[in-house]
Amino acid sequence: MILDLAIVVALAFITSLIACRAMLWIGPIDAPNEERKQHMNPTPTSGGVGIGAGYGAAMVVLSLFSFEWRHEVSAEGIAMLWVSALFAYPLLFIGFVDDARRLSAEFKFIVYWILAVAAAWLIGVVDEVQVFGVVLQLPFVLALLGTALWVFTFINIVNFMDGANGMAMGSVAVGALALSVIALQGGSIGGGASALCCAGALIGFLVWNFPSGRLFAGDSGALFAGAISAFACLIVIARTGMSPLVAPILFFPLLADSLLTLLFRARRGRSLLVAHNEHLYQLAIISGWSHARIALTYWLAMAVCGVIAWAANQDATDTAPAIALAVMVVLAIVLDTIVRRRAEAAGILKR
Repeated sequence: MILDLAIVVALAFITSLIACRAMLWIGPIDAPNEERKQHMNPTPTSGGVGIGAGYGAAMVVLSLFSFEWRHEVSAEGIAMLWVSALFAYPLLFIGFVDDARRLSAEFKFIVYWILAVAAAWLIGVVDEVQVFGVVLQLPFVLALLGTALWVFTFINIVNFMDGANGMAMGSVAVGALALSVIALQGGSIGGGASALCCAGALIGFLVWNFPSGRLFAGDSGALFAGAISAFACLIVIARTGMSPLVAPILFFPLLADSLLTLLFRARRGRSLLVAHNEHLYQLAIISGWSHARIALTYWLAMAVCGVIAWAANQDATDTAPAIALAVMVVLAIVLDTIVRRRAEAAGILKR
């Protein structure tokens, strides 16, 4: 199975690499016509089409030609993967349309929520959380909304954070690789394969995106990568018993930047639906950091969080994930506060 996974990951990389090269020719153009956009020249976008092609090709080949796959992955596990694709590709399509001609924020909000709820229901509702040895059994409706909120939040956060070459897509790739280790260690071959193929397809895209920014992922790439990663987390939780608290640890740098930025804007009475340049990575760009430096910083932070998530997942009582997440939240708040105060003092961030 290891050889099969290595082959399809390579296939995901190569297919994405070639498809993204084609998108350089035929993709819609992202014009630098908004204050939040960091690029100076019109640039081809919708690299997500290439990412989706790479992921899909790899998973189809694995399911059709791997003898071990057909005998080691349960019917329930395969069904979860088909459902995840069923909802991830419509998000890719919506993102592609949004890249070509802007859709209203209200329309996207409604569609994302509908897809998130439906996907959570069909892939697997997380209705049990163990914290400090205490098992919390959630009512179905609350569990469904909570699971859907994870999907809805993560796909939007990846989209919010996709503003520096290589940073968001590379970060998702690092998180997916860490998730694959946890999945395979826990016996979830399907969850591990999904995460690995996602990472392989993202790396194929990064060849054209990092550090030169010749091609952008666009909403299509951000939504698809976010959806596959969020769904893979649900699959691994269902198939291995991974604590639900491990999922946010895996992708913590992206989550912390986005959610704390939204909190900052809410406290300042600013609209949460209006595009802006107040994320920490955007403040770093304004202060003079290169896209490459920002991406490498986030990748390193993601790798550290991946190690923490793996270590915390070894605790059978699920105490370690809760402690780790709590400590990380406190440290993130402190760091966010320091950075924003310095940015305000330097005139980079409006008070």
